[in-house]
Amino acid sequence: NRAVSGQYPPGSTYKMIVAAAALQDGLITPDTAFNCDGSFTLGNRTFRCWQKHGHGRVSLHRAIVESCDVYFYNVGKLIGVDKLAQYANAFGFGQPTGISLPREKGGLIPTKAWKLSKLKQPWQLGETISIAIGQGFNLVTPLQLVSAYGALANGGTLWRPRLVKQIEAPDGSVLKMFEPEKKSSLPIDPQNVEVLRSALWGV
Repeated sequence: NRAVSGQYPPGSTYKMIVAAAALQDGLITPDTAFNCDGSFTLGNRTFRCWQKHGHGRVSLHRAIVESCDVYFYNVGKLIGVDKLAQYANAFGFGQPTGISLPREKGGLIPTKAWKLSKLKQPWQLGETISIAIGQGFNLVTPLQLVSAYGALANGGTLWRPRLVKQIEAPDGSVLKMFEPEKKSSLPIDPQNVEVLRSALWGV
């Protein structure tokens, strides 16, 4: 069941988590802008934007609407892998959603400690740049993404996904009703949630 067991790099869908983390920690504001000329240089490595000619000067709303990679390379560098992982976990990534289906996977949200333990290697800043656009070690399930975006859409509440709303008798009477189960509230201020929701309308 790929919806709950398939684990994939989330790609640009992950940029909303990066934006949420940076906004909430005060590292950027909606007006913070970076220049995109089509690439981002870190040491002797060059990370490309999908728009090879660049987007020019880009602030948050346009960066989300046009999915500017260079903007999020810059923001990822500001956040760091461990802080980003903290917010990703709050959005429900890195753990099963709890839906009543067998063999649900939890995905992977990397940290410095995880890499050192798993691969016996220290974390590299270039790896943070990659995960800031949903690549690298990141792995999520489609259902985790649905749940995370649902939380943004509803104003900040992460709900446990359900398959069954109610059980009915043959005559249509309700035998059992399953009430919604709240898992948590996103650690994001309402005004920051609205900034992200507005950008998603632009998308």
